[in-house]
Amino acid sequence: MIGFSEEPAAPFGAKLDKAAFLAWVQAQEGRYELKDGAIVMHAGSTRRHAQVCARFIASFISRLDANMWAVTTADFAVEIGDDVRYPDALVEAAAGLVPDAVSTAQPALLLEVLSPSSAGRDLNVKVGEYTSLPSLQCYIVASQDEAIVWVWQRDASGAFAKIATEIKGLDGVIEVEALGIILPLAEIYRGMT
Repeated sequence: MIGFSEEPAAPFGAKLDKAAFLAWVQAQEGRYELKDGAIVMHAGSTRRHAQVCARFIASFISRLDANMWAVTTADFAVEIGDDVRYPDALVEAAAGLVPDAVSTAQPALLLEVLSPSSAGRDLNVKVGEYTSLPSLQCYIVASQDEAIVWVWQRDASGAFAKIATEIKGLDGVIEVEALGIILPLAEIYRGMT
């Protein structure tokens, strides 16, 4: 869906800039993103998708020092150049955060949980977008159907690998070196596989 005819600030088919989109989206119900100036609507998710997201968020919160790191959900935007995305979860440095902010351009970790409608975007388009952010240290894409994740992390030279590290099975673990945490897949997927 692109734009809305009943919205004077965003007539049907009109292109929006990032500032106009962020102002507009605050008054909307549902999930939207801004891609190439167009408003993109996203469908709701399954219970399994929501559970995987919630378990990752709980794992981040339980392992990260709240004085150093802030963990937020899909309600908080990430600015990527002129585009705006809403990842399923993000972690950013806590120092100097503005409590009333509606977005960040400096995430340290981003998480997307796959849906049938998002797989191509999450595993292809967003890899390039997210890894272009200088602050990003880790991008995780997780299956909602089985214990499998794909992880992109910066290496010692500061570059991201072109191909994700695939971690499978309940005995798999995600090690996020930059944040100093280990996430066992058994904790995320227990009772779901």
